[in-house]
Amino acid sequence: MKQAKRPNGYWNLETLRVEALKYQTRQEFQQKNGAAYKAAGLLKLRDAICGHMIKLKNPKGYWTPETLHAEALKYNNKVDFRQRSNPAFLTASRRGLLDQICSHMEAGKLPNGHWLNKDNCAAEARKYMNRRAFSLANSSAYHGADVNGWLDEICSHMDFNPSSDSDAVYIWKAIGHVFNGLQVYKFGTTSARLEDRRISEVARFAGMDFDIVILIKVTVHASELESKLLQLGTNPQYKGFNGASEFRALTDDELEAAIEVIRKYQEISPI
Repeated sequence: MKQAKRPNGYWNLETLRVEALKYQTRQEFQQKNGAAYKAAGLLKLRDAICGHMIKLKNPKGYWTPETLHAEALKYNNKVDFRQRSNPAFLTASRRGLLDQICSHMEAGKLPNGHWLNKDNCAAEARKYMNRRAFSLANSSAYHGADVNGWLDEICSHMDFNPSSDSDAVYIWKAIGHVFNGLQVYKFGTTSARLEDRRISEVARFAGMDFDIVILIKVTVHASELESKLLQLGTNPQYKGFNGASEFRALTDDELEAAIEVIRKYQEISPI
């Protein structure tokens, strides 16, 4: 359901606290009210308002064919599986295991021919920022749109390369991820016009919850700054998803140094 538009200045500590109490996890909060989740991040209030939430901390390597199958058995259809256990769903999709572990599922809430309806496919497509994310998260809707010739139209809002402008740099905290006793962060580049969409996509495919540290439009090509940032910290050697090589475990001093590097080239106020 689309969130009602809030007036400027609506989100503060109290209104965000009330909103956050509706959700059990940060992932659910982000998915169901992205505007409030983003505002909480910009105001540095997420830790303050999300203390009651369940922390999803599956260790590296947790998702095996066996654990993925066990997770899939909790759900009667792929829609619920994707919405309620997105990291497991995406991991299974990337490994080509989705059909195998979901063989017990029924059509659930979706009647036969659901993805042969253009409006249904268009509504699903609006959830994603590029075709790869769309096809991985819901191959049935993607295929239905493709075979019926609707794909180009319903994907017209998408960016084939979400980072193509390369005019903004970001750092986000990978919540619950520590390497050698140090907090892990993600460096990256994006287009200022996309705001935090690139961050959301990478975090979703990585199966991580995130907290934005800084997201700023810069006066130089963003990749130049990214190269400098990646010289800081320790590489935790993540693999298997887009952007995996751009994570670093940082000390507090290294994080401050990274922020300082970015701010030297700041063009406008934080996005």
